[in-house]
Amino acid sequence: MNGTYYTITEVFDFGPHISKVILDYGKSMKGAAPSPEQFTVHVTRTSTEGEDFVWPNFMGDKPDDSMDGTRRVSNVYVSDKTGAPCEDGTCLTLELPCFIMEGIGSIIKFNGNFNVFVKVAYDVTQTSEIATDDGAISPQTFDVDGGNRVIYGEWLKEDRYEDPQIPLSYVYYEPEMDADEKIPLIIWLHGAGEGGQEPPIAAIGNKVVNLISPKVQKIFGGKTYLLAPQAPTMWMDDGTGEYTKDGSSKYTEVLDALIGAFVDAHPQIDRSRIYIGGCSNGGFMTMKQIIFNPSRYAAAYPVCEALADAFISDEDILKLKDLPIWFTHAKTDPVVVPDDFVVPTYERLAKVNPNAHFTYWDKVLDHTGTQKNADGTPFEYIGHWSWIPMLNDECVLDYDGKPVMTDGKETPILEWIAAQKKA
Repeated sequence: MNGTYYTITEVFDFGPHISKVILDYGKSMKGAAPSPEQFTVHVTRTSTEGEDFVWPNFMGDKPDDSMDGTRRVSNVYVSDKTGAPCEDGTCLTLELPCFIMEGIGSIIKFNGNFNVFVKVAYDVTQTSEIATDDGAISPQTFDVDGGNRVIYGEWLKEDRYEDPQIPLSYVYYEPEMDADEKIPLIIWLHGAGEGGQEPPIAAIGNKVVNLISPKVQKIFGGKTYLLAPQAPTMWMDDGTGEYTKDGSSKYTEVLDALIGAFVDAHPQIDRSRIYIGGCSNGGFMTMKQIIFNPSRYAAAYPVCEALADAFISDEDILKLKDLPIWFTHAKTDPVVVPDDFVVPTYERLAKVNPNAHFTYWDKVLDHTGTQKNADGTPFEYIGHWSWIPMLNDECVLDYDGKPVMTDGKETPILEWIAAQKKA
């Protein structure tokens, strides 16, 4: 019988990719010193969704989104079944490099409307003997799927707000805490590609789960809730199933009701520290929510927000004059052109709101060092993807090119958000 394998998915700046495959040998692998060259990894991805769609011109080069192919192994080590290094573990963990232009590693696929999950099957072959303290391990194949876990995504719970007209599903994170603790709530509203009928994609389609990583939770005092609702269509749906032509949305009121119900159901949420933001379509809905109910929020962080300035009245601007808000956008965004959206809105708001900020990136580049062009220069993402630096807490500069300062100290966006509190 062939062996069992487990996979680990990591949510990168460009989405969720399988970064490790764990091979279960069922016996001690102590003393093993395998090399990447001793393994071949074949991947088959299958989906019931449509595979072909027209790649928009503004998206740049289309990634190789193969449904069948091979992957390279960069490192192998002895581990336990979770992938943790372990001297006498019963498994070998294979590390697999992940790249934005190689879709074969991804657990989702864009179907022309939404990102959807695909079924992923691995066939891993050990091609030569591996010596261990207990003897040689003969070549063998691992093709029995033992399960996949998504780093941080495995902490999410799924639920549904049963509105009689427009029910909405959502995922959320609730940390363990003492009964008398009060902790903040971060709300994330997804972009158009993360809508649909698979709620976890609202949080793992992009690197939203970074907001519940230990590093970020520490910024928010050690613990924080995360709420990520999912629109069945798109937040910009005006009720016709099409993109809004007048700035309206059929989801504005029901989403506000969902948020209110979630807060009521979780009394340990600190109502003075509720933060809302999101990207693109979600940036649009962030603006709609804070205009609709500004008193609910301690701060907002719209990213490449898609509510046209023409649809924001002077009265709307005045509703936001006391709300801390930090916009993020990139000058190279071809999808939501800044001069029609965030730039005029920010400039109007900045006249009446002293705690309005705006990080305006020249372009969106990879800052991890893992995504590079053929010449070794950093990969440049489409300018619309300004959620990447925001979710990585890289926004520091304000619209004037100077750092945002708090008590004389440069303050990155997440630290700034965490510091905001309603009186």
